[in-house]
Amino acid sequence: MPDIILTYPTPEGSKEILVKEGRLGFGRGSEADLRFADDGLSRLNSTVYREGDRVWIVDENSTNGTFVNGAPVAGAGTPLKNGDIIRIGHRTDIKVKIAQGSVKATAAKPAEKTVATASSGGGAFHLIPVVLIAGAILIISLSAVFVGFAVFGGGGGTGSTRNSDDDIDSPTVEKEDVSDTKPTPKPEASSSATPTGNSNNSDIIANNTDPIPNIPPGKKYLDMSDTERRQYLEARATRVAQVIGNRSSGAIPAAAIDKIKGFADAYAKRAGVKPLGGCRFGDNLQSTYERASKNAPFIVRAFNEKGIDARIGLYLAMIESEHCICLQSPTGPLGMFQFTFATAKLHFEPSSGVIKGASPSNPDDRCLPEPAARAAASYMKALTGRYGTGPSSVPLAIGSYNSGEGGLSSNLQKALDANEGLPRDFWTLIAKGDILSKQFQAENFKYVPKFFAAAIIGENPQDFGMNLQPLSTYTK
Repeated sequence: MPDIILTYPTPEGSKEILVKEGRLGFGRGSEADLRFADDGLSRLNSTVYREGDRVWIVDENSTNGTFVNGAPVAGAGTPLKNGDIIRIGHRTDIKVKIAQGSVKATAAKPAEKTVATASSGGGAFHLIPVVLIAGAILIISLSAVFVGFAVFGGGGGTGSTRNSDDDIDSPTVEKEDVSDTKPTPKPEASSSATPTGNSNNSDIIANNTDPIPNIPPGKKYLDMSDTERRQYLEARATRVAQVIGNRSSGAIPAAAIDKIKGFADAYAKRAGVKPLGGCRFGDNLQSTYERASKNAPFIVRAFNEKGIDARIGLYLAMIESEHCICLQSPTGPLGMFQFTFATAKLHFEPSSGVIKGASPSNPDDRCLPEPAARAAASYMKALTGRYGTGPSSVPLAIGSYNSGEGGLSSNLQKALDANEGLPRDFWTLIAKGDILSKQFQAENFKYVPKFFAAAIIGENPQDFGMNLQPLSTYTK
């Protein structure tokens, strides 16, 4: 496996650091692994990730951006190769070196290396010819510039600036029906629901007033034609990707919109279902989202505290349990966020309240909605740390919530290896689905589109005939 070394500046000269498996963050705050005295950097500006021979960099929604060889880093991250120059902040350049063989640089103690050294074989005398040649080249270059300026008038040039900142049946899951005995006070809507961890996303998905072509204002989803539904979902799905990804988003592939539409159609049809009572999958749409609105305040609070967009938590709980607080699957995961015993032990604080073999009749802390929300926020914080926080990367983290980090990572690698140049995002997995595992196709291909469908409906409830405010506005 090659050594991947980053050379970076310090007041004492250049230093090197060996990039190991995992992640390495740059910035000026305590969140960063490498901190630089550059006032153009954000607290956590950028993160380099490595998996085997692959290495890439992700911009962490920084104020001044991250650039590789002068080009802005893509939302899903930019692969790094030997000789690349990473520019962050106002003046910090980091050089990438990829080479076979061992080096002395380590991640724990970067090996110091001077910026430049003179040849030991001839002293300063041998540098004179080099200096003379360099001087001549400089004079010739300056002359060419002046001639060009005179000929072309010096105007009209352009420059670059860095920016400051399958049809699917009705969604059901084979899980036990569990009655929710939690008190259900009337929810209050608040107009100040912007997650504190994503302050750059001041708009809420539901507050999008951008017109959708060919769809009359106020038209309900079930009254739309098939073409209108696709247009509506494409616009709203893009907004979801933008908001949860904390920046602009590219177009979502038609294959993904097809899958989102399958779930959205199935959800919408539940508006006419008679309320089932208790807490179960497939209930009346209004009843289901009312239940979610009662859980929303503490989910919003827990995810805000971790700096994760609260809508991720709201709609993870929707697709995992439809907000039934002590639901259990046949394979064992328990609670509103369907934690396995092992994962719960890692993310519940304290973990002593997580008991192996717990069930709805013998519940543990996984059936306590507020601790479960805090644990889910902690888990998503870890997943977004692995995959990044861009609009293409957040769906990867959401997908890995269902598949586990290893399963998603290995399938993503297969997809990327099958076609050089594919972007590193969840939609890539859909595009290359034929080469991935049958289990992944059966489960994960549905998971993220289902999340998007649930979020579109929950943030635009009146378009689906519900008498509710957007879920993310229920903060009290």
